[in-house]
Amino acid sequence: MKKYKTLILDFDGTIADTKESILKSMKFVADSFHINDFDEKLIEDLIGLPLATTFKNAFSFDKKQVQEATLVYRKHYNEIVIDTISLFDGVKDTLLYFHNKQMHLAIASSKGKEALVEILKKQNIYDMFSFVGGEEDVKNKKPAPDIINLIINKYGYNPNNCLVIGDTTFDIEMGQRANVDTCGVTYGNNMREKLKTQRPNYIVDNFRDLIEIVF
Repeated sequence: MKKYKTLILDFDGTIADTKESILKSMKFVADSFHINDFDEKLIEDLIGLPLATTFKNAFSFDKKQVQEATLVYRKHYNEIVIDTISLFDGVKDTLLYFHNKQMHLAIASSKGKEALVEILKKQNIYDMFSFVGGEEDVKNKKPAPDIINLIINKYGYNPNNCLVIGDTTFDIEMGQRANVDTCGVTYGNNMREKLKTQRPNYIVDNFRDLIEIVF
């Protein structure tokens, strides 16, 4: 008997390695706004949060600048993303395994929905998901639990049968605030020690390891 029936997954750093495309797009924004000196490590630490949060913290942008920078970022990101991202080891086969076992699969991401859908279709995994949630789907962004609650309420899922999976403490906090179990992955943007500070129910080193947790 399955321990969980619904898996709600982060995208950046959990399903796909998108760090290169994110950092390149952030540098493009910095160049566009004539910012020569910025903390790349800080930007890496903020991956997974909404763009507005990253722009405010990394570039000290005001509201108007955030709006302008978001347009610049998304245009550039959408131009380069297909050529700069790849699925992590074991992701596609494991998702297919879960899909064939009639698991409910959903995505809860801070990424813009247009780029998200484009990537999923390019990687031939879009049809495995019952719901693909991006930044535009909720007002309160990660680590707020709103997108998890949206998914649960939309499909009538039982929170006790849901597992939130992500590579950052923001993902784990999001799941915990929605009162569902959580699993951190160590191959993304946060290492094991950092993930442990948020106390997820599980931590795995490879996406395939989820099979042992679910079944």
